[in-house]
Amino acid sequence: MPTTAVLVHDCENPFATTNLFRVGMAATLEDVIERQWLRYLDFNCELGEGLDSSAWTGLDRDRFDLICDHLMAHDTATCKLRMQSGYRAKGNLGYYGEEFFDFSSFESMRGEVLELGRACVLMGCSSLSSQNEDEGMALYKAMREKYLVEPSLRSNPVAGRGYKSNSSYTAPLRYRDCSEPIWTFPGASVDRRRLTMNSRLSIS
Repeated sequence: MPTTAVLVHDCENPFATTNLFRVGMAATLEDVIERQWLRYLDFNCELGEGLDSSAWTGLDRDRFDLICDHLMAHDTATCKLRMQSGYRAKGNLGYYGEEFFDFSSFESMRGEVLELGRACVLMGCSSLSSQNEDEGMALYKAMREKYLVEPSLRSNPVAGRGYKSNSSYTAPLRYRDCSEPIWTFPGASVDRRRLTMNSRLSIS
C-alpha cells in the first residue's frame, strides 16, 4: 500500500536531545530568520555563492521559506534545513528542485517524497563549487558510473538550464579524505555529505 509523507510534530519540543546537540522544528518567525541568517553566513560569507539579494538583507531567503518547515540543530553542529512534503509542494509553489529539473518521473511517488534543502538535499538539486559548465560536466561524467540512479527515476534539466558547451574538457580527478570534498577537479568539487545516505544522481 502506498505511504504518504506527513510532518506532524509539536514545535515546542525537540525531536531529540543529547549532551552534544538538540534537534527540533522552527516554532516562530524569529527561528526562521535565524536559520536564514546562518544560511547567509554559509553561502554568502563562507562560499561566496549566495543570493545577490542577501547582500542587502544579511539573510538567505526565498519564496519557499514561507511554505517549508524548518529543521534546527543547535550547539555542536548547527544545522539549517528546510523541508516540504510532496503534497505541500503540489499545493503551493512546487518543488524547489523543479526550478532546475523535470520532476515528472517522481509524480507517482509524490506521497512518499520529502524535499530537503538548502544546505543538504535528500531529494532535489545540489550545487558544485564552480560556475564553469565544462568543469561541472567533467565532474558529472566521472561520478555517474557509480552514482547514477535507476532509469525510472532519472530527470532532465528544464529549458534553459541544460549544459550548453560542446567542449571535451577533462581534468584529473582526485579522491580526498573525509574532511575534504570527495570528488575534486581544479575548479569544482562535491562535498562528501552530498553522497551520504546512498545518494544517487538523477540526471541521465
